[in-house]
Amino acid sequence: MAINLRHVELFRHIMRFGTLTQAAEMMSVSQPAASKMLYQLERGTGIILFQRTKGRLKPTRDGELYFAEVQRTWESVERLERMTKDIRELQFGRLNLGVMPMLAGTIVPPLLTRFCRKHEKTAVKLHSRSSDRIIEWAIAGQIDLGITEHSTPHPNVICRMIARIPNACVFPDGHRLASRERIRPEDLDGESFVSIGSADRRAAIEKVFEQAGILPRMFIDAPMANVACAMVASGAGIALVDEVNAQQFVGRGLVVRPFAPEIFSPVWHVRPNSLISSSLAEALMRDIEDEFERLGYRVDP
Repeated sequence: MAINLRHVELFRHIMRFGTLTQAAEMMSVSQPAASKMLYQLERGTGIILFQRTKGRLKPTRDGELYFAEVQRTWESVERLERMTKDIRELQFGRLNLGVMPMLAGTIVPPLLTRFCRKHEKTAVKLHSRSSDRIIEWAIAGQIDLGITEHSTPHPNVICRMIARIPNACVFPDGHRLASRERIRPEDLDGESFVSIGSADRRAAIEKVFEQAGILPRMFIDAPMANVACAMVASGAGIALVDEVNAQQFVGRGLVVRPFAPEIFSPVWHVRPNSLISSSLAEALMRDIEDEFERLGYRVDP
């Protein structure tokens, strides 16, 4: 007998809430119907999942083992549901753009606003996700173009570096380094450090410190540049972040200084190899590259 996912979901709710009544409420079914579903699940699996004692359900050892496997399987189902939602949403709009968080909240909004005003009949869907997720979408052909912090060797994706953004040192107002015009690794000896970004980026920064014989105290690992800046502004320590995000916090409790030796955050244009680039996508890409040119970050083609 094939396993019915509704029956498995009921079993999962019973294990989570402890009673058939609450599980039935979660499933929006009557208690007799829930009881029948549980019976069908046990019959279908050939496993006695619960001991019935004075109207209460107590999981058997086999039931606990089955629940552990159900939990693992359910996580996979939830991932599948999230991906289904992603695919469904990505199909909406004439132009799907995936942008890493570093730029999605800084350079891209005003640029995209100007682009949409210039192309009035254009529908653009902006997705801000991690670079890894954007590359997954490009591999699957689910976006027209993506802006990421790294490339991929996958044959389904065309990658091209379009910019390199210098990193700046950021620290709170009143910090002892505020009088310095440029920050060097030795200036940060003993400082609490807010780390950010991919493992490759962290390794590059740690290498610079190691070569200088400096060991900052790695205090917090932040997920995004704007979060790192907010942590620094609140007094959590210092950080090295891209200039674009750093400048957003000037006048908001943050001091920004150039850092030497220079550390760059690369910007990559990725697009599906399986799709012919539309004129709309190419026009948007030209605007993005022109903006990096204006800011002085553009990489020569």
